[in-house]
Amino acid sequence: MKKPEPKNVESQFNIDEMFFSKTDLKGIILDGNEVFYRVSKYSPEEMIGKPHNIVRHPDMPKVVFKLLWDYIKACRPFSGYVKNLAKDGSYYWVYAVVLPVHQNMKKEKYLSIRIKPTSHFFTVVKNLYEKILKVEKTEGVEASEKEFFENLKAMGYESYDDFMIDTLIEELKGKDEYLDKEIDISKLDGNLEIFKEIYLKNKKVKNIFDVVAKTAGNFIYVEKELEDKFSYIYEITDELSLIALNSSVESYKLGSTGASFFVVSSEIKKDSERIGKLVVGLRDDIQKLLKIVREILLYTNISKLSIYMTTYFISEILQESSAENVSKDKENLKDLISVVFNNIEKNSNLVKELINYLKRTEKYIDEVEGIIRELHYIQLNGLVESARLGEQKFSIIFNQVKELVENTTSIINEIKPMIINTIKEAEEINTASEKIFKELKVIQDLMKDKEKAVHY
Repeated sequence: MKKPEPKNVESQFNIDEMFFSKTDLKGIILDGNEVFYRVSKYSPEEMIGKPHNIVRHPDMPKVVFKLLWDYIKACRPFSGYVKNLAKDGSYYWVYAVVLPVHQNMKKEKYLSIRIKPTSHFFTVVKNLYEKILKVEKTEGVEASEKEFFENLKAMGYESYDDFMIDTLIEELKGKDEYLDKEIDISKLDGNLEIFKEIYLKNKKVKNIFDVVAKTAGNFIYVEKELEDKFSYIYEITDELSLIALNSSVESYKLGSTGASFFVVSSEIKKDSERIGKLVVGLRDDIQKLLKIVREILLYTNISKLSIYMTTYFISEILQESSAENVSKDKENLKDLISVVFNNIEKNSNLVKELINYLKRTEKYIDEVEGIIRELHYIQLNGLVESARLGEQKFSIIFNQVKELVENTTSIINEIKPMIINTIKEAEEINTASEKIFKELKVIQDLMKDKEKAVHY
C-alpha cells in the first residue's frame, strides 16, 4: 500500500478519547478499537495484517522507534510522543504507551494505548524531534541517537527511563475528568449482560486503584526528600575524619598534656570508620530504593492508564458493538485485562521490594543514630576537658562535633518518621492490590466462561 503524501492538516483526536492497537511480536497489526480506525482513517480491513509503520509519519526520527523496540523486546514498557500519518495525509500526535501482552507467562503480542498529549513536555519534544531529525538526515541514526541523549542530559535526565516516567506522570495529570468514563448501564441493551458485569467489576477495580495511585503519588516527594537528606548523611564520614585528624594533630602538639585528647580523637576516628562502613551499604541500598520508587511510579501510572483504556473500550462495546463483533471484542478485552493484571502485579512486587529496602534503611539509620549518641557524649567530655585545660583549639574542634551531632540528629528525626510512614503506605498499597487481584480474577473468569451465552 502506497503511503499518502503528508499535509499540514490535523486528524481530529479529542482529549476525552483513547485508543489502542495490538500487534504481533513483529509489529503486524492484529486489531484496535473504533477510535484507532477513525483517527487513522483506515478501515479494519485495510489495517489488520499490515505493519504498524503504515501510520508512521516522516517527521518522526527513527531513533524513537529504535528505542521503542529496544524496550519492548526486553519486556519493558515504553512510552513516548509519536506523530502519526493518517490515510488522507493528515497527522495526529499521540502520547503512546506500548506494553507486552503475556499469556501463560509467555509474551505473545504488544498493545499500545494512546492519549492526546497536552503537557509542557509535548512542546519540548516537538522541538527536540525537529532537531534530531535534521541530524539523522545528514549524519545517520547513530549520530541522532547521541544527539537525543545529549539533549535529555541537558534537560537533567540521565536516562530515557527517567524522562519517560516524568512525561507519563505529567500527561496523565489532570486527565481524570476526561478519561474516567461513566455509563448508565440501565439504559443499555439487556442482552449485553457479560459486558455490563465486566464494566461494573472494572469500575470497582478503578475505585480501589484510585487509593493505590494516590498513595503511590506521595512517593514522588519521598524520593526527592530522601535523596536530599541522605546526601548529608553520606558526608558525615568525611567531616568526622577531618575532625579526628585535626584533633590528633593538636593533641600531639601538647605532648603528655594532650594524652586525653588523643584518646578522644581515636574514639572519633573509630566512630567515623563505623559510620563509613554503614554509609557504603546505605548508599547502595538508597540508590536501589530510589530506583524502585521510580519503577513504582512508572507501573502505577501505566496501570492507571490501562484501567482507563479498559473502561473506555467497554463503553465502546456497550454503546456501539454488534453481534458479529462479540468474539473479537472479548479477545481485545481479555488482552486489556491481562495488561492491567500484569502491570498491577508488577507494581505490587515492586512495593514489596520497597518495603524490604525501607526496613533495611531504617536499621542503618538506627545504627547511625546510636553512633551519633556516642559522639554526643564524646563531644561533651571533650568540651569539659578542653575547658579544664584552657585549650581553645579543642573547644573549637568539639564545637564542630557538637554541630555535626545536632545537624545529623535533626536529619535523622526527619528521615525516620518518613520511612515509617512510607512503609505503612506501601503496606496499604499491597492490601489494596490484593483486593484488585480478586476483582480481576473474577473478570478473567467471566471472560473464560465459554458456556455463558452472549446474545444481542
